[in-house]
Amino acid sequence: MSSSISGFLHVELSSDPNRIHQVEARRAVSAYAQVVTKVRAPGSSANLGPGFDVLGIALTRYAWVSDEPGGDSCGPKHIARVAYERAGGTGDLWFGFDLEPGRGLGFSAAARAAAAMLAYIQAGIGSAEAQRRAYEVVAGLEGHGDNAAPAVFGGMHVIAGDKNHRIKAEFPGRFLCWVPDLVVPTEKSRLQLPTTVSRADAIHNLGRVGLMIAAVYEGDLSLLRRATEDRLHQPQRLAAIPQASAAIDAALDAGAVAAWLSGSGPTIAVVVEDDTLDQVVAAMPPQGKILHLDVDTKGAIEI
Repeated sequence: MSSSISGFLHVELSSDPNRIHQVEARRAVSAYAQVVTKVRAPGSSANLGPGFDVLGIALTRYAWVSDEPGGDSCGPKHIARVAYERAGGTGDLWFGFDLEPGRGLGFSAAARAAAAMLAYIQAGIGSAEAQRRAYEVVAGLEGHGDNAAPAVFGGMHVIAGDKNHRIKAEFPGRFLCWVPDLVVPTEKSRLQLPTTVSRADAIHNLGRVGLMIAAVYEGDLSLLRRATEDRLHQPQRLAAIPQASAAIDAALDAGAVAAWLSGSGPTIAVVVEDDTLDQVVAAMPPQGKILHLDVDTKGAIEI
């Protein structure tokens, strides 16, 4: 134990020495937590079909960072290191994850959210304010908030410019993700998209986003299939990832409630009911693995 920590355990003479000992012991634990800290942040599925750069939901796969050895050491250009230093962090940083990178599951946002939160926790900032500041860092580095908000705050979010709003309702149904052994860089995927869209396609997607919000607030699974239809980004992206297109068709044909390209792909997010779970899993293409996930509601937190 370091001298600074053991110093907290010194008990001075008092009429109530046991109380002083308890207080100083708690301070010692608190001080030690600031020295060795581990923070995790969830992955996410962005867009949910029509909500391009607008909708995102946190899922129970994670990236984490720590200021004690464990996992990979973060070099100066590591995405977590960059976010950590942007948030004012200094010192060594280690990184780990069970979240597949480059698969459309918000890996970079999760890494950045965990690192930024670690820096603010180390600075003694309370969790709510730390999350608020971490979101600014992560959204700035990501360039958009659809993965950043779920990674920092958990839950489902709507993004409108610099405003993010958490949906205060549970997403209906159960989540599966079909994850193929294929990497799709987001930057490359975005280059496939047109710079302008037709009025008809814009109206189509606006209606579907409205249906999505209604489905979530009303818990209405019957709305979700139409609510996840898209004309702004999925047709172009799926044309370049035929395996993902086949996975969507397979899921829906087997009775899934809805399916969409998660982020830029190639992962497919699928919503199922309990009575169709097994048949949907059995129908998915063998070139990918199935993840059974829940919605993460906590976001970036110390663990």
